[in-house]
Amino acid sequence: MRTKFVRSILVGLLLASILVFAMSARSIWGGAKKTLQECINSAHHDNNLNTGVAPVGAILVPGLPITSSDIEWNDPGTERHYLADRSNAGVDIIDAENDVFVGRVTGFVGNPPAPNTGGGTATTNGAGPNGVVVTPNHVLWAGDGNSLIQVADVNPSSATYLQFLQPGGISTAWNNPAIPADACDGGTATTHYCGRADELGYDPKDHIIMIANPNALSAAACTGKPAGCAVTIDPYATFINADPPYNVLGHLSFVGAGGAEQPVWDAELGRFLVTIPGKLVNGAVVTPATIHVIDPTTQQESTPKPFVIDCQALTGVAGVGTTGMALAPFQHILVSACGFPIILTLNFKTGEIDPLNVITQVGGGDEVWYNPGDGRFYVTGPVGGVTGAQQQLGVIDAETSTWLQNTPDVAGKNPAAFQENNHIFTVVQITAAVAAAPNTDTSICATQFGVKGTGCIAVFTHAENEIAEGN
Repeated sequence: MRTKFVRSILVGLLLASILVFAMSARSIWGGAKKTLQECINSAHHDNNLNTGVAPVGAILVPGLPITSSDIEWNDPGTERHYLADRSNAGVDIIDAENDVFVGRVTGFVGNPPAPNTGGGTATTNGAGPNGVVVTPNHVLWAGDGNSLIQVADVNPSSATYLQFLQPGGISTAWNNPAIPADACDGGTATTHYCGRADELGYDPKDHIIMIANPNALSAAACTGKPAGCAVTIDPYATFINADPPYNVLGHLSFVGAGGAEQPVWDAELGRFLVTIPGKLVNGAVVTPATIHVIDPTTQQESTPKPFVIDCQALTGVAGVGTTGMALAPFQHILVSACGFPIILTLNFKTGEIDPLNVITQVGGGDEVWYNPGDGRFYVTGPVGGVTGAQQQLGVIDAETSTWLQNTPDVAGKNPAAFQENNHIFTVVQITAAVAAAPNTDTSICATQFGVKGTGCIAVFTHAENEIAEGN
């Protein structure tokens, strides 16, 4: 207790000095100034270099083993961690302070039998839940199969807690009037081909949700063909009013794209940033990976052209893949692209990216996260980005764009951190074969915590946090 008290005094003095410095800097630098939060993050930097991250626990979720899952989200407002748990057709809710399961929003499509990325029936038009976001009014938004986005109440004190607020969901199905060939919904139970509604972001200024449909197929070309017909059309985004009546505001097509990934709200720009994979044909780049800047109020691009991620120039290998994206202070952006975490800024004068570093010690994975509580980016991927190598949780200093450490996270993916206690969560997804034979489980759940054949949510934190908790 005494150690905590002394540490609280020191932290208070540090923050007070930072505040004075920030106010002085504002008057000296004028336009070239840092925010208070940016100064606090900078003060964390030296400490970050010396405090490692390690696994400290495993959270069990009830129901079926976790063999299919997607995005995780930590919400400071509800102090909860949310996991898109397709195996249990719901979004799992974890108390992020005490690291325990507390509930589940059910009623999603789940993980229907493969192939389920395009569909052709109401039950095979993509899996769900997928992307997850919680807005400040304690409302969960989650992408679902069948081109739906679900809206649920996650306020524990509400009479409608864990219930859908829009029964039946909100449809993101769209037939592009500018390109008639881009028609993915024929309007009948067997001609829905718009695929799953996937990853999403929230604009708190205008109260708008942006969600991607990355796997749309041609309804005309696929009607009457088996589920999984692969006549792809351009991926697109849907914009939805985040306030009742939750009406669709518009759509935007990404012409020539190979998918559509993570929208991230950039408060400084007042725009969404979204990662868009490109296309390869016979090993040649037809469409590069890009970052688009989107005005949610007009549902249009805000720049003359998207920012190109040139994998050949950055990594020496031709590629067009990009998935997750996270935004840190100083407009430092981490994208998982070309197989690696890449930190960059956007140069609006040249229309090009300015790469700060390509992290080669770990692969890029899918979801990536910036934690303002410790000033670090988190990623999951194989050692050195080598396919088949041991899966790691990678830790990156967001200010200097330098790699700090890897820690083994076998079968873990999609990190998300809770800034109040700096706990980092990854979902540990096993295979159906491992679930059937638990003694074959080599995941971090089994080897570190003795949890076999079910998967879990692995919890990591800083060694200093654990020492402080014991004082």
